[in-house]
Amino acid sequence: MIKFFRKIRQNLLSEGKTGKYFKYAFGEIVLVVIGILIALQINNWNERNKIDKSINSHLEILKQNLIEDQAQLQNLKENMTENIKCADSSMAQIKTIIPVNNSMKKYLVLLVREFQFSPNTNGIETITQSNEIPSLNTELRTAVLNYYALIERTEEREHIANTQIQTKYEPYINTEYPDIFQKDNEWEFIASFYEDDPRPTSSIDDVKLLKDKTLESLLVSRYYQSVALENFYGELIISSDKILSILEKKLFK
Repeated sequence: MIKFFRKIRQNLLSEGKTGKYFKYAFGEIVLVVIGILIALQINNWNERNKIDKSINSHLEILKQNLIEDQAQLQNLKENMTENIKCADSSMAQIKTIIPVNNSMKKYLVLLVREFQFSPNTNGIETITQSNEIPSLNTELRTAVLNYYALIERTEEREHIANTQIQTKYEPYINTEYPDIFQKDNEWEFIASFYEDDPRPTSSIDDVKLLKDKTLESLLVSRYYQSVALENFYGELIISSDKILSILEKKLFK
């Protein structure tokens, strides 16, 4: 092909057709430029196609991660709702709205439990390492970044709540109210653990309980932390729902 074009140019020069030669040469340059542009366009399309396939593959992983996250978050939210009821019912007894009863044993020990969200990060880590975040459309990118930023704030609140349990609430309960750990505790785990215990049970000292301002302040704190975490877990469910909705349109449209 190159020899063919060269021969045409040589014939034009030998025939003294200089004007036609320059027109032809210019046309040849235009054709070469067009060919280069087409080649670049095809190359860019191929690269874009590769990137799109990679992103879609990673978004599929992200989708599965979020579905697993939601199951965990729903369970955590339910546990926080239970914590709120325990703290609220305990305070109702301390405030003498209702008489002190054996359920207090269950409430106090349930509030000792620590909880922590463990998100599945395979998808976002792969997307981040592949530097694909900037390639996501604005709506999806914003939703993903908001979700993982919210996780960081949730982890901060969990750390505060769990540190409070470890350093204040649990040590105080173990020291001041060890009698809650008996077979008559209404929490199934404790009742099962002590079911073969032949020792007689004893009731909580209601006089001591009603005067215990330290316990009262700790219960108020447990109530507050549980409400805060219930809200965080709920917001994460909503945030992940938004991402899944966007992914549903993008991946399966």
